[in-house]
Amino acid sequence: MKENYDLQGIKAEFEAEGSSFRDLVRLRRITDKLDVSLYLKIGGVEALRDIKDSLEIGVDGLIAPMVESEFGLKKFIDGVASIYKDRDIHLSINIETQQAVANLEEILELGKGNINSITVGRTDLSSSYFDPKISPESDFVFGLLEDLGEKVPSAGMTMTVGGSLSKKSLERFGREAKKWTKIIQKLETRKVILPT
Repeated sequence: MKENYDLQGIKAEFEAEGSSFRDLVRLRRITDKLDVSLYLKIGGVEALRDIKDSLEIGVDGLIAPMVESEFGLKKFIDGVASIYKDRDIHLSINIETQQAVANLEEILELGKGNINSITVGRTDLSSSYFDPKISPESDFVFGLLEDLGEKVPSAGMTMTVGGSLSKKSLERFGREAKKWTKIIQKLETRKVILPT
């Protein structure tokens, strides 16, 4: 997969799937052998135990879920700094609610120089609007992706898209590949991170 699809990384989670520490150690051994990056989605912006475990395991990056405000982002940044000190690690946050989109300017401002990438979780994002017409495949969500894609790079971050990626999603991205590859740098499934 690494050679055929330019695999960018493997994602594991303490958050939704509840991987154990032992699971992560095994996965780290495998990814190390294959020279593939391992990213860990922690249980929340202030999941210090998860951050400590990530340091011990030696992951390449951390992903904070449900960052909805500048304060939530500050908790994540401060938590990582308290444990990692001067060690370098790739940091990503999930923008996956209506509230996060409303607070995006403040989140991006604080994230400058601290956060490497934003992942837009389309499933939770669409659900947060409580409107059955809004789904991960809706024009509304694709419009949000375009809006976010204009703002994220100006903060020095890249944008990844995940959440219910389907054949339909990929076909839509493919029809306007030139536009979408400028906006989105990576696609994320439950476990795999691929380039656009």
